[in-house]
Amino acid sequence: MGQHEVKTICMRDCPDACSIIATVEDGRVIRQRGDPDHGVTRGFLCARGNAYLKRQYDPARLLYPLRRTPGGWERLSWDQALDLVAAKLAQARDTWGPKSILAVQYSGMRGWVAKVLAQLFWAKLGGVTLTRGGLSIETLKAAQAADFGTDDTHAPEDLANSRAVVVWGKNLAVTHLHWAAFVSEARKRGAKLLVIDPVSTATAKKADRHFQLRPGTDGLLALGVARRLLEREAVDTAFLAKHTTGFEAYRSLVFERTLSEVAAATDLSVAQIEAIAECYASTRPVATLVGLGPSYWPHGGASVRLIDALAALTGNIGVSGGGVSTAFSRRPPFDWSMLDGAGPSAGRQLLLPQLGEAILGATDPALKVGWIAGANPAATVPDSSRVKAALQSLDFLVVVEQFLTATAEFADVVLPCTTYLETDELVTTYGHTWLGLAQAVVPPEGEARPDALIFQGLADRLGFGSELAGTPAAWMRRLLGPLAPLGVTAEALRERPRPNPLAPQVPFADRRFPTASGRFELLNQFAPPAPRPAEDLHLVATKTLRMLNAQILPEDVPPEATVAMHPDTIVYLGLADGQRIRVSSAVGQVQARAVADPTVRRDVALLNPALWRGDLSGVNQLRESWVTDLGESAAMHATAVRVLPA
Repeated sequence: MGQHEVKTICMRDCPDACSIIATVEDGRVIRQRGDPDHGVTRGFLCARGNAYLKRQYDPARLLYPLRRTPGGWERLSWDQALDLVAAKLAQARDTWGPKSILAVQYSGMRGWVAKVLAQLFWAKLGGVTLTRGGLSIETLKAAQAADFGTDDTHAPEDLANSRAVVVWGKNLAVTHLHWAAFVSEARKRGAKLLVIDPVSTATAKKADRHFQLRPGTDGLLALGVARRLLEREAVDTAFLAKHTTGFEAYRSLVFERTLSEVAAATDLSVAQIEAIAECYASTRPVATLVGLGPSYWPHGGASVRLIDALAALTGNIGVSGGGVSTAFSRRPPFDWSMLDGAGPSAGRQLLLPQLGEAILGATDPALKVGWIAGANPAATVPDSSRVKAALQSLDFLVVVEQFLTATAEFADVVLPCTTYLETDELVTTYGHTWLGLAQAVVPPEGEARPDALIFQGLADRLGFGSELAGTPAAWMRRLLGPLAPLGVTAEALRERPRPNPLAPQVPFADRRFPTASGRFELLNQFAPPAPRPAEDLHLVATKTLRMLNAQILPEDVPPEATVAMHPDTIVYLGLADGQRIRVSSAVGQVQARAVADPTVRRDVALLNPALWRGDLSGVNQLRESWVTDLGESAAMHATAVRVLPA
C-alpha cells in the first residue's frame, strides 16, 4: 500500500490542540509531526504528542465492549452492549425518573459533534443528573467574566508583541509549550519575563526574575503591587476614569495593608514587590498570563480578579501585547439551533469537585445508573476514596474509555472509544483561536467506536434515533453554517486549519465590556487565608512534560511516589533524604519516598501528580474537596498535609 499522509488535529485535553501530519503505512500510523500550516502548532509537537503512537498501539488498550461478571471481564458484541445499556437507562428513567441517571462528561471529550449529540441525548432522555463546576479553568473563567464581562483572551500569537510578560502560576514550558514559543519571540526582541510561582518550574528557571511567593498569597501580592503603583502615581488615570467602575472602593482595599505587611504575608521582600510594580509601571505593553496556580484556592476567584486589576490600573487592556490571558472557553460561533428546542439536558446538577459526597447524598431520587465519558473521576477528583465509594454505590455504571482506568475498574460495562487518529470531529480549544478537523487517519483499532456513534446507537434503541441521526460530516457542516460565508467550511478545514474569523486577536480593543456597568469592574473586598500551623505543609502537585492530566505512558510511571521537600524541612521533621514516609491529610494518606530538593519552599510538599490507574499513591487521595469562590472549581491547593516516617 505504500505510505501516505493525512492531516488531523489532536483532541486531547490540552490547550494547544496541535495540527498534525500523520504518516500511514499499511494501515498503521508510523509517524506524527507538527503541521507547519497551523499558526500556533507551527511544525512542532510536544513530548506527549511525539510519544502518542505508543498510547495508540498500547497492548493494554480496550478494543471490545466488556461486561463485568463474577468471574471477571466478559467480551460483548456491540449489539449486546448497547442493548444492555439502553435497557438499564430505560429502566432507571421509567422507574425512578431521568434524574436517577448520572452523566459525568468532562474535558476528555473534545469534539463538538460528540458534545452536541451528548447534550441532545440526555435532553431526549428527559433531563438527567449532570455535573457543574469542574477541576480546571472554571474559576479563571468566572473571575474574568466578573471583571471583563466575558473570559476573552489574547491570541497567543499576540504575545510576540509584548514588551514584558508576567506569568502568574503557569508553567508554559510544560502546559502551554506553543505559547512559550511566542514568549520566546518577544524575549528575542528585548521583552522581560517575570514568573510568580511558589514552585521553581521549568518556566521559572528560564525567567529574568522568579518570585517564589508563599502558596495562596497571589491576591495579597497583587494588592501590594497595586499599592506601589498607586503610591508612585504610575497608573493610567484616563483608562481608570473612562473604562472602570468601583475604583474608590478598590483603592481603599489596596491601602488596607502596608507593603511591609504584604511582604511578610507573601514571603517576598518589599524590594521584590517593588520590582514587579516597576515592570508594570515602566513597560508597555505588559502581558499577564494567569494559570491555575492562583485559582486553585477557596479565595482563588478573588485572587485572579486582583491580578486582572493590575492590567486595568496600567492601561494594559485592549492593547496589542497586553491583556490578561487565561483560556479561551466561550462557545464558538457555530449553529446551535439544534439544541434550542431539545429541552434541558440536566434535570439537576451535582458539584464535580465534591462528586463522591454528592453521589452518596443524592435523594429524590437516589442515583441508580451512571455514565462516565471523557473523564476519570476516580483518579482526578479530590477525595478519591470517597469518589470510589460513590461509584460502587451505583446499581449500574457505564464507562466509555480507551483503557481500564481507575474509574473503568468500577464499571459494569466498558465501551471502547476511538482516539483522535480514528475519529472525524470538529475541534476548537481553550489555548488559541484556530479551528480544525480531526480526520480519521486509520480505521479504529479492534471495535472501538467514536463517542458520537455510541450515542446514536443508544438513541436508536431508546426511540429517538432520528434526533441524533447523521454522519459526522453532516453535523460539522451544520455547526459551521454561520462561518461558511466567511470561508470556514468543513471542506476548507480538511485542507488546513484556519483561525476563527470572528475571534479578535486583541479583545476589548474597543473598550467595550459586556458587564452590567459596561466597564471593567474592580473588586472591592478580599479575605486572605489565615496562616497555617508550622507543622502543616502545602500540598502541591504540578503537571509534567510526559503526563497529560491523568494520562501517562507505562514507561513514564515512576516506580514509587516521591515527595520533594526542602532539605531543611526534612531535617526539621526528623527525616532523611530517601527515607520512606507517610503523607496524610484530613481525607487520606499515601506512602512515598522523601526527596531533598533545595528549590522547593520549606512549607511545601511537592508530590507526584495522580496516575490514571487505580494506584495508591495518587495525589487526589489526599486532596480535600474544597470548592473555589467563583466558578465552583476544585480548590486543589487548599489541602494541608503532614509528613511522618512510614
